[in-house]
Amino acid sequence: MIGKSGTALAALMLLAATVTSKAEAQEQTSAPLDRVQSVFSLAVDPAGDGALLLGTGYGLLRATPDGMAQVITPPRAAITGIATDPNDPARLLLNGIDADGASAGLLTFDPEQARWTATPGTQGETGTKLTSLSISRLDGDRMAGIDKTIQLSANGGLSWEPLATTPEETLAVALSGTSPSRIFAATVGGLMVSEDNGQSWQQSYPGDAPVTVVTSLSGGRVAAFIYRTGLVMADEETLDWQVVGTGFQDRFLRALIEDPSSPETLYAVADTGAILLSRDGGATWISFEGSDLATPDRIAAGKVLYDDNCASCHGAGGIGEAPDDPEARDEFGFKAPALNDAMHAWHHSDAGLRATIHKGSPRNERMAAWQEVLSDEEIDSILAYVKSTWSIRSLACQGARHMACMGQ
Repeated sequence: MIGKSGTALAALMLLAATVTSKAEAQEQTSAPLDRVQSVFSLAVDPAGDGALLLGTGYGLLRATPDGMAQVITPPRAAITGIATDPNDPARLLLNGIDADGASAGLLTFDPEQARWTATPGTQGETGTKLTSLSISRLDGDRMAGIDKTIQLSANGGLSWEPLATTPEETLAVALSGTSPSRIFAATVGGLMVSEDNGQSWQQSYPGDAPVTVVTSLSGGRVAAFIYRTGLVMADEETLDWQVVGTGFQDRFLRALIEDPSSPETLYAVADTGAILLSRDGGATWISFEGSDLATPDRIAAGKVLYDDNCASCHGAGGIGEAPDDPEARDEFGFKAPALNDAMHAWHHSDAGLRATIHKGSPRNERMAAWQEVLSDEEIDSILAYVKSTWSIRSLACQGARHMACMGQ
């Protein structure tokens, strides 16, 4: 949650990476995705299979829709920035901070040799430690990032120069996709734009609400996340901002990208570390975990199965057996809880919910094991339907993340 002054947000977005790199070990090679909460950036994996690459406090991870994340490569560092070259989706760049607080370097992925190569002079104490990374759609060698102030490179990251001015408490930066001199800055005090490569700045979106993300999209568009407003977009020709996605409540986005092969498909990192997916340009969002099952047909089939097998206890639409009394009991224990946002279904991971349907629950013997009645595919369909009733906030706080959301 963001305080009125925005100080807590600035500290989180700008300093957490350094703390994380020292505090979190990388001994495990894989983990459930809901337990990976220090996620700073992401990119679509060029290898395909619906996977994402995550820049995290645990290193570079590969996340898949089945809810697992795997450490896939060195460096052993907090990866604070990862970006896809919009001119060449197979070209990826990342930056990180090692366990000593020094730069892990600006690394470029070589798809032919399947390895990361450090850009000379970017590692160590004198290297650039970027907490945001943007690659120009007009020139792949032109980049911007944040290392205390906004830094600009015109030679693929070999050298960096600070802009003449940087707005206070800048959280993210994006290079324009249409103008070589335009730069956007997401700041605690609002969304700013410079038309002269950082010589001067003006407000781009009205108001002074914190802006946590700004990114250039294909087709001459730009998107930003405004706290307590939602996702906004504009055509760069007019910069007439429109709200396209709402319902985030007290949650906010840390990162936002589009799928290079599908401009209407967006991925985002919530402040909780949850990965969210939109297939309609940001209007609606689902959890990346289980997204391979969350198709309209699967959700529709899940509703039918839910109505036939679950609604008699858990209520129509998952409102629960006793929606006016969540603590209600019968002779067997707690009555069937709500499965929508009203109670605690979202406190559990997909795997945990699936296991309860399979094996039943000790809270009430009426919640019997369904593994002999429903197939795995049918249980997956029911789970897809149940999650479709959740708010964005519940999706962002699902599973192990829910403790950080309690009381907010």
